[in-house]
Amino acid sequence: MIYNQFAKPEGLAGKFAGMFMERENRELNDWTLSFLDIEKDDRVLEVGFGSGSALKKIAALEPEALYGIDPSEAMVEMVLKKLNDQACSQQIGIFHGDACQLLHFHKPLDKIYAVNNITFWDRPVEILRHLRTLLSEKGKIALTIVPHEKEATDDTTEVLGGQMQNLLVKAGFRNVWIHYKSEKPNDAVCVTGMKNDMIG
Repeated sequence: MIYNQFAKPEGLAGKFAGMFMERENRELNDWTLSFLDIEKDDRVLEVGFGSGSALKKIAALEPEALYGIDPSEAMVEMVLKKLNDQACSQQIGIFHGDACQLLHFHKPLDKIYAVNNITFWDRPVEILRHLRTLLSEKGKIALTIVPHEKEATDDTTEVLGGQMQNLLVKAGFRNVWIHYKSEKPNDAVCVTGMKNDMIG
């Protein structure tokens, strides 16, 4: 049940799980976003936004458009309230569902990121291939995770980094790089990739 609440938070217990994840992911969100260099004319998507703390931070940067998709209705409700309480001038779209269900936007995305949820994806290569089609020619993706499994170590982080790198390469991303950050209880890893062969 606890695993399910973090994979797909539901009801009141799910909202508590979301608040826990928000506290834990705050620094990870900032670290992940540092690789994306979000600018005013960017169109950004977060996959698995949880309680929406990263979306709120990006909204304050006023990019051209901001989107998020999450399989949890509880998290969608929480994020809609959070963003409604914040005056936003840009286009914002919050979706309930899985990333593979996203249709093409009227303009391509520039940045996509996901923090601490790729291990819950059923078909990660298929989803990443689909996300790649949503990106502009200079588009960039960042995937971050900290392992929490029982008996996980920094070696687990290194393995996960290699696995995410392999997933991105299989999905067609180029210039794929692995970045590590010292964290407790285990190191964090962020893997970045570009849609095409461009330095980023």
